[in-house]
Amino acid sequence: MVGPTDNVAMTAAQLLHAGKARNIGEAIVQARGLLDELASPSFATVRKHLEAISQASIGMAAWQDDRLRRLEALEELLQTIAYLAGDCTIYVTGRSAEGRIDQTDSASIRVVGVDSPSMLMDALEAHGFPPMEVSSLATLLGSMTVAQVQDGMLDARLLFLPDVPAAHLAKRIADDRPVAIVGLEAFSEHIENFRSTTAP
Repeated sequence: MVGPTDNVAMTAAQLLHAGKARNIGEAIVQARGLLDELASPSFATVRKHLEAISQASIGMAAWQDDRLRRLEALEELLQTIAYLAGDCTIYVTGRSAEGRIDQTDSASIRVVGVDSPSMLMDALEAHGFPPMEVSSLATLLGSMTVAQVQDGMLDARLLFLPDVPAAHLAKRIADDRPVAIVGLEAFSEHIENFRSTTAP
């Protein structure tokens, strides 16, 4: 028997798939209103339903191709940053560090040791990336620059950090909780492994 929490998760996933919600949080709020339920599912449960809906809608092969193109778009951004700022260290964190990337959230990237984030953003735009939305984030290291870049299959959030030990740890900069983290080389290996497991 499906409970109210799972019903909310399923409805939220359907709203996301139909493009009627911009993110998981918004989809859950809408689903609770539609179903007149107070239950609040985890984001992971909503993502699991969305994945199943997407696979059923477009087929497994097309779904895997979509995921691969998102991974490759992110890899291109990372490689461009590495080329433009050779002295910096780049990490992919969170779900994206495990190769799990979809339309529900921006990929989280740490760019460590860049002296001038604005100059790097200008250089990225000169290399064909769109203008970025710039904001700041309160972290354990103080207020840090964040740049949001969206372009087709690419949706990434760049967090610029000083080259200090905490920036290299597998812990969230905002609250010190554990988080998955991989460097550019390991992320590229994720993509290659995904290609090899999905090749016809």
